[in-house]
Amino acid sequence: MAKVVMDRELKEGRLLTRENRFVAKVELEGEEVIAYVPNPGRMEELMIPGTKVFVAHYPKANRKTEYSLLLVDYNDNLISIDSHLTNRLVENALLEGDLVQFRGYEEIKPEYTYGNSRLDFYLRGKGKKCLIEVKSATLVEEGVAKFPDAPTKRGRRHLDELIKAHQEGYRVAVIFIIQRADAYKFTPHQRIDLKFAEKLKEAAENGVEIYAYNCNISTTEVSINQTVEVDV
Repeated sequence: MAKVVMDRELKEGRLLTRENRFVAKVELEGEEVIAYVPNPGRMEELMIPGTKVFVAHYPKANRKTEYSLLLVDYNDNLISIDSHLTNRLVENALLEGDLVQFRGYEEIKPEYTYGNSRLDFYLRGKGKKCLIEVKSATLVEEGVAKFPDAPTKRGRRHLDELIKAHQEGYRVAVIFIIQRADAYKFTPHQRIDLKFAEKLKEAAENGVEIYAYNCNISTTEVSINQTVEVDV
């Protein structure tokens, strides 16, 4: 299945604190460094001081921090927390034909503006236009992946746009990429965002296809593993 290869060798460290949504302090080789956290989610069960983490070093990058925190070791399971990686992973899977539901399209275009939103993919072919939105999930409880882990008005807006697009003749879908291997099922996280859960159910009842995949994670690559059951 499709994969994304890490562009740097990852270094093992220990999480000290998460300063804010996008910044963490990490102990690396006996020193304290500041690392970018490429995920705005709460990730409260993952971002615990003392947790083993893996960071990439970008010493010459034009950015505020030289490091990015990309993986967390949670109960001996590696979890990718890079929410930007999922779009690259899905794009590779679409191009390689790994997602059987979306094979045969002649055009694959990322970052497509529809209505008031920028959706992740536009596909054209087979006499049909298709819009896909991709979401990254990192929270798993007893084998069940849940999204979101913080309220998301943006997520509900995307679902509204997909419902509208389906009414206008588009094929529409949401793909949840679970960036860990230990999930066998996906469901919306009602306790955290009941409105999103209700909107996802509404979307499913109005033509929006919903898929979820778990992933194999290593310090060198992230790859799609297999589809998991979706329960909305």
